[in-house]
Amino acid sequence: MKVRIGFIGCGGIAGAHMERLAKLEDVEFVCMCDIEKEKAEKSAQRYGGKVYTDFEKMLNEIKMDVCYICVPPFAHKGQEELCIEKGIHFFVEKPVHLDMKKAEDIAEKVKAKGIITGVGYVLRYFDIIEEARDIITKEQIAFVRGRYYGGVPGEGKNRWLITKAMSGGQLIEQATHIVNMMQYLLGEVEEIFGWKIEGINNKIYPDYDVEDASCLLLKFKDGYIGNLTCTWLWSGFNSGVEVVGKGIIVDYQGNTLTVDKGNKKVIITSSIDPMLEEDKTFIKAVAAGDPSRVKSDYIDAVKTLAVTIKAHESMEKGIPIKI
Repeated sequence: MKVRIGFIGCGGIAGAHMERLAKLEDVEFVCMCDIEKEKAEKSAQRYGGKVYTDFEKMLNEIKMDVCYICVPPFAHKGQEELCIEKGIHFFVEKPVHLDMKKAEDIAEKVKAKGIITGVGYVLRYFDIIEEARDIITKEQIAFVRGRYYGGVPGEGKNRWLITKAMSGGQLIEQATHIVNMMQYLLGEVEEIFGWKIEGINNKIYPDYDVEDASCLLLKFKDGYIGNLTCTWLWSGFNSGVEVVGKGIIVDYQGNTLTVDKGNKKVIITSSIDPMLEEDKTFIKAVAAGDPSRVKSDYIDAVKTLAVTIKAHESMEKGIPIKI
């Protein structure tokens, strides 16, 4: 029996998921929804499904097993809540919300209703990340360094990305991947202190009102310490996580894991498509009724959202903030 899938949001990231889901034999696309009807029509023509511009109408009319919610951060307007009400399992792209209280409420409802969820923290699905976790558990780890460097997305043409009220800023919308990875490798963060710098990009790009760069200090519940540096001032792209312990550095970048013990360095390259693994895992979890297969669900993702939101609170207040 095929897993029946609907989509809310048919933009770029949704298309990436559709392309991979279409490779799976046990799925059927039953509906596509986007406020821009042309996007929904284009997706339906390629993959199938009835076209909608109103997600409430779609969720009320179409029987589905899974809904993919691929909308910008500011556009979460009850999609998750209605899925829960209808008993529909859902996958949502990160960040899951901009409103911490609403995200926590959704997480509580998900748990109470037994809804299987997945969130787009795709990096967790690299096989080398599981290898890194295994190595770290056997070593005396002290600290972690994260980085997320890039240029202004779309050269400032994507207004919602460079507007704080719509995206949350670089840390909440994009560097969230690195925060989530640091949590996956070293556990939960209990305290954070952040600084930011502004005033460069807003002179170049109209409507730009988010941070140019930020630096965070993190304290983990298990005693580790760490830092994370982010910027949209660069012209290329570089991100990664480096875990340091007694006589070892475990460095993850892109599809590569480097394990450096000083006198011996091992480099492991992954050839898998992590998004395909992410989608495959989520569909199998729903089909089997086994949420344990999912590496980042809604409840986990809310913990990452809390770190990034509290980081901004620290930046504004100039004090360490407990998570």
